[in-house]
Amino acid sequence: MKKKFWKKFVVDFWISIAIAIAITIVTQEYFFTIKPLKELELSLLDSRFLERGAIDIKDSAEVVIVEINQDSYDGIPKELRGWPWPRSLWARLIDNLTEAGVKAIGIDILMSIPDQYSAKNDSLLMHAIRNSGKVVVAAKVDVAREAIAEKMSNYEIKSQGGLIVKQNENYGNIFFRADSSIGIVQIPPDGDGVHRRYRPFTSSMVTGADIPSFSFAVLNKYYNLPPLHIVENEPDYFVLAGHEIPKFDAGSMLLNFYGTSRSFSYFSFLDVIDDKDFQTQAEIDFGTDLNTWDDPDYGYLYEDTFRDKIVLVGSSMPEDKDIFTVSMAKGAREGDNNLYGVEVHATAIQNVLGNDFLVKQSKTSEIVLIFLLTIFIFLISSIIKRIKAKHQSLVELINLAIVAILIFSIYWISVYLFVEHQYVMMIINPALAVIFGYFSSTAYHFIQERRQNVVIRGMFSQYVSGALVSELIADPEKLQLGGEKKNLSILFSDIAGFTTFSEGKDPVELVSFMNTFLTEMSNLIIENNGTLDKYLGDAVMAFWGAPVHIDNHELLACQTALAMEKRLGELRDQWIKEGEKPISIRIGINSGDVVVGNIGGENRFDYTVMGDVVNLASRLEGANKQYNTCIMIGEDTYAAVRDKMIVRELDQIQVKGKTVGTKVFELIGTAGDPAAEQKHDSFDLYYSGLEKYKGRKFKEAAKLFKKAIDKNEKDYPSQVYLERCEFYIQNPPAKNWDGVFVMKTK
Repeated sequence: MKKKFWKKFVVDFWISIAIAIAITIVTQEYFFTIKPLKELELSLLDSRFLERGAIDIKDSAEVVIVEINQDSYDGIPKELRGWPWPRSLWARLIDNLTEAGVKAIGIDILMSIPDQYSAKNDSLLMHAIRNSGKVVVAAKVDVAREAIAEKMSNYEIKSQGGLIVKQNENYGNIFFRADSSIGIVQIPPDGDGVHRRYRPFTSSMVTGADIPSFSFAVLNKYYNLPPLHIVENEPDYFVLAGHEIPKFDAGSMLLNFYGTSRSFSYFSFLDVIDDKDFQTQAEIDFGTDLNTWDDPDYGYLYEDTFRDKIVLVGSSMPEDKDIFTVSMAKGAREGDNNLYGVEVHATAIQNVLGNDFLVKQSKTSEIVLIFLLTIFIFLISSIIKRIKAKHQSLVELINLAIVAILIFSIYWISVYLFVEHQYVMMIINPALAVIFGYFSSTAYHFIQERRQNVVIRGMFSQYVSGALVSELIADPEKLQLGGEKKNLSILFSDIAGFTTFSEGKDPVELVSFMNTFLTEMSNLIIENNGTLDKYLGDAVMAFWGAPVHIDNHELLACQTALAMEKRLGELRDQWIKEGEKPISIRIGINSGDVVVGNIGGENRFDYTVMGDVVNLASRLEGANKQYNTCIMIGEDTYAAVRDKMIVRELDQIQVKGKTVGTKVFELIGTAGDPAAEQKHDSFDLYYSGLEKYKGRKFKEAAKLFKKAIDKNEKDYPSQVYLERCEFYIQNPPAKNWDGVFVMKTK
């Protein structure tokens, strides 16, 4: 018996060696890269920052930040507020900081065009930079030109007679020629959009030169190195002024974030330039001289606030959008892992100055760990699987428990090493070794013992959603009648005037047309992770958030509606050329708690949704007819997408079958879309009229709505409100009138 055991053990051992080799090849990217796994590894790095928490460095950091904020903007004289500010302000900033004894100044603002006020201001700034000798200005590489240069790299067109030009290159900053102290401010993100790495330098195909990144250019100033000095590039680390900076990959270091936004000391731009020779707007308004910079009693200059510091200057104004998603988060809510760009650069500098480096696990130790884990879990799992127990499922649970314990141990060991030793141990590949080792053992014993697993088959024909099929396989009980309460977004779409459109059409032709239309609309729903519920004649019903949970289901529903409207426009143009009547669609979207699940009889049931939220979505689709709009969304949907979508408040309506009113909004477009923003801006008269209307000032509202119609005769909601105002002028509403419009039809 013992001999048989050892014979099997030896076989298992050699099989585990072969599997370990295979897993190593897969995980070490010798032949291919599994991008999602790389991104997951990086996201687990973020979780370690969350476990570690913030490190208070404000008192010890050698880097401080001077921010361009709203107070600075409001505080400078009114005649100087046009952006970009006069370069004379920047010259004053540099002069003051230099006088204060700073070690280096980094200006994280691109200055690519001459001063809009006076050429003299550019001369002042040029002189201030040269006179200081401590300034680094922001630079960038032109991505489009770099792409052309890369394609042309095999040709002889380099500096003349071609597309690639080296002469007069200033890397996007006209002050490059001051003393060539520039730094590239672009920080490429990882594949998931999070910024975790920092490049010490960027290689330009256009100029054929290596240019230091912004932080490393500032460090060059700090250590009195040449302006365009590049770090020494060793196999495992970069070297700068005696600092060995561990590499995360061939071209970057890993940023060790100290905390969330404002972990460094921040000072206002205005406070630094507010010296005895400069008057702020407040000083002009009140006739009082308050100099935050050089007042002998409390001025920054005399408090040595900036002495021997590195000062980075950057913007914290929302409109500048200089915000980066990073690894460090508060963890209080989703999306709280943002840093101003200037603080990302400050982090890189402080990492170097304080030797606060994150050290990545070496490939050799990772491979050894993968080998040992694969062999261990394969052998342990094989031994346990051979135990003849009455409850075989219990044996399998023991195996799974060991797998889980190993994976959790890997994670928490990695957290400990990160927090205590700033060591970045890989998690995904060792965890994959455990998982693949277990599943390899399972597959091996499955083939060896020819065991058959019972799989759910034959009952999914009435469902077409792949996500739904996956969830039903995982939880067969969902095939029972009944449902669950979930927060979803519901979309109803219908062709406006379909009855008129279909009159006189041959049935075969009409069916062909509808198949084309419904296929296009359905594809858009599925592409945007929606679940296609059913067709109701020419109408489409869909929902988001089930059976697979989606956090941003409201946004996906809105994006789908806009895509449907756009696609129909393309189809409509094509159909008109073919002699068809023009058609449009009406879409209603509502979000909230509904009942979702298999609803019907014992012999026939459908996966669908029910509830007031569903009914209201259907009513909103029909309500578009009242306002001649295309897409109408409910109040809860609007609340979830207000920062990502551009909408117009339409009305507060009470649909048929309801006793209370609800606010509804017209969906116009996506935030950041110039056309949508321009359209929304054109509704200024409409909104002014709406405000007067709600305040029962119907005559004033009517005038504004008339002006809105004169401005845009197709603004049908303004026409609707004009008619109501004219009615209420003659027939004033009751004192308890709340502005709710009662819909009489569906």
